[in-house]
Amino acid sequence: MVFLLELKEGFKKFYNKYDTYLVPAVRFVMALVSFLMLNASIGYMSKLKNPLIAVAMAVLCAFLPNGFMIFFLSVFMLVHLYAISAEFALIVLGIVLLMYLLYYRFTPKQGYLLVITVLLCWIKMPYLLPIAAGLCFNAFAMIPAAFGVIIFYIIKTASEYETALTTKSVNDSMQQISYIVESLFNNKEMILFVIAMVVTITAVYAVRRLKIDNAWTYAIAAGIVVQFIVLLAGILVTGAKINLILMIVGTVLGGVVGYPVPDFVFQCGLFQNGIRTV
Repeated sequence: MVFLLELKEGFKKFYNKYDTYLVPAVRFVMALVSFLMLNASIGYMSKLKNPLIAVAMAVLCAFLPNGFMIFFLSVFMLVHLYAISAEFALIVLGIVLLMYLLYYRFTPKQGYLLVITVLLCWIKMPYLLPIAAGLCFNAFAMIPAAFGVIIFYIIKTASEYETALTTKSVNDSMQQISYIVESLFNNKEMILFVIAMVVTITAVYAVRRLKIDNAWTYAIAAGIVVQFIVLLAGILVTGAKINLILMIVGTVLGGVVGYPVPDFVFQCGLFQNGIRTV
């Protein structure tokens, strides 16, 4: 506990001293990794695969308001998907527009959660996000978190879809649309992770708002239990193929990560120009 307090104070001093440089640097790194991840996963538009373009876009994201990062990444993804097929890009455009409507209506300052969720899914650790999100933000944090999961599975589906086109498993437009809809909306893993994100964030937020002593500690414990139960029940009911060891380790780590994160966010003012909300 003493170590965490010392770490928090040290980070607070460091952040207050270098925040002018630290915030753009964090935005730059997050954006650059995201653009490079898109290029590596669905880099079907060869003109966009130049690393210099990713660097230039990341520089813009570092200094523009956080909503621009989501916009640029969305356009980047849609252009790559259009290189596969117009049908795929059109379906994803509809999902992206729905995301924007909900995002700008309820969580206009929490855009980074969507990007972080995609990156955590990419490294197979989405379990780290819900508890910290429920502690730091309001219940609407479920929106960018859920769409982050959906966007990741869209990216994952794209390579499978491209393979199906190459092998001519799907031919006409109706077959292509049916394949995309089936692959996305019947994806048991995606649906289970979305449900887990929504339920866990809501549960953690509800418990930490209770007028009781140590509410935040109870919220972390509740988040660990709820996330584990939802995922385990989902695996048993749907047969979703999720690594149980990663799930257990990730859920516990989510609680460990969730403990110091609120102090860094609120006490240090981290993301005060970005995702922080009351």
